[in-house]
Amino acid sequence: MKQTLLVERVMDETRLAVVEDGQLMELYVERPGMENLSGNIYLGRVENVLPGMNAAFVDIGMDKNGFLAAGDIGVDARGHRALTAALEGARVEKLVRPGSQLLVQVIKSQPGGKGPRLSSHITLPGRLMALLCDVRYVGVSKKISDVAERERLRGLGLSLLDRGGAGLILRTAASGASEDDLRAEYERLSALWTELQNRAVHGVAPRMLHDDNALTLRAVRDRLGENTEALWADGDVLFDELRGLAGALAPAWRDRIQPHKGQMPLFDLYRVDNQASKALQKFVWLKSGGSLVIEETEALTVIDVNTAKNVGKKSAEDTIFRNNCEAAREIMRQLRLRDIGGIVVIDFIDMKDKAHREALLDVLRECAANDGVRVNVVGITALGLVELTRKRARQSLLRQLTHTCSDCGGNGVVPSHEKSARRAVREIWRRRRAGESNPMLVEAAPPVCGWLRAIGVPQGGLVYVRPVEGMAAGEYEISPADESALQQGCKLLKQRG
Repeated sequence: MKQTLLVERVMDETRLAVVEDGQLMELYVERPGMENLSGNIYLGRVENVLPGMNAAFVDIGMDKNGFLAAGDIGVDARGHRALTAALEGARVEKLVRPGSQLLVQVIKSQPGGKGPRLSSHITLPGRLMALLCDVRYVGVSKKISDVAERERLRGLGLSLLDRGGAGLILRTAASGASEDDLRAEYERLSALWTELQNRAVHGVAPRMLHDDNALTLRAVRDRLGENTEALWADGDVLFDELRGLAGALAPAWRDRIQPHKGQMPLFDLYRVDNQASKALQKFVWLKSGGSLVIEETEALTVIDVNTAKNVGKKSAEDTIFRNNCEAAREIMRQLRLRDIGGIVVIDFIDMKDKAHREALLDVLRECAANDGVRVNVVGITALGLVELTRKRARQSLLRQLTHTCSDCGGNGVVPSHEKSARRAVREIWRRRRAGESNPMLVEAAPPVCGWLRAIGVPQGGLVYVRPVEGMAAGEYEISPADESALQQGCKLLKQRG
């Protein structure tokens, strides 16, 4: 499907939106402190070696040390099979030691404030290929289905491998590319790898050696191509920057970059912000009246499918099947839009017909084929749940654009007003039992104060209550009270035995 790319920059924030058929499919945000780390290359220093985990923690100059598993550390091996065998038997204590410097690349940004996942197997992405710096291997993108074209590209890749030594994977954009174009990019990436090695030899860890994750660069390098209807830039400076990048990386598609001159901002014109705000909510309505509930957790993402207002027109089985198929398409869109990775478990509405279940999995696989990130539809479990995995390269949109609520602590719920009131009553009761008989003042949210007046307090001393607007439902303050409490509008609570 043809894509329209929208790029805007307001102050120090750059955003890239991918729109298909009028719908927002993907959204990327780049601002200070929220840069994408995946793919960045660092000269790191090994801080800790943990034989029990067969891994090491590496300082790359960030708040959290990166995690480097033994299987992601380069070993001296020749050939694909020899490398695989060496990695299977790798022991971290034999490969690195604390204090040693290591060239590493971020392969995954971890959620929950964890340090990034690292690898010393460096990959340099280009427009037509990805250079495998320490592996002699030639691969061709699976999305290139033409057998003759795959063989042509593989042959060209092998000839480049013989000349340079580093392996490569030819990307989807390489389909139809000439030998000269492939050779030029291979030489450019090889020169970059040589430069990085030299900087690592003469550098002091920790430091970043290479960052090619600028959003404008990725828009041109990874997005601009045959499937791009247009790339709209909101602003002359941004337009010139994108055209300059396209002249170096994708001159054949340079004319598809267009400046937006309208009075209405580009993202307003395509309703990007409106659609993006809905992507932060856990409840999603389907056009038929059905609904989705999407819950992201640390371990996995759970999605529940409901018929809701969708009552159908024929049989119940037909209604459920149609609702599930519509939900499957919307789920795959939501996974792309929210950039959800890792394990996903979907609770579709139960279907008795085995053919319908297989057809539903086909719908998921068909939609997954349009996703630029690798998706594996595992199947249906014995409990009727659909399992799939989606490669995670960065934190989801929800984790990027939101923070934990200070009132609920991320639970999504807060204590009831009655619970808070009774907790305050128990604290007063404990103080009275300890011999404290002085007057007390309880300050709490108005609904909590209402419950305190209804419940009353233990006998043993005067207790006043003062409503405080804006106070959280789970909070209250108990302090000594004096005669001015009545003058300040505080109410005396009833004492009960």
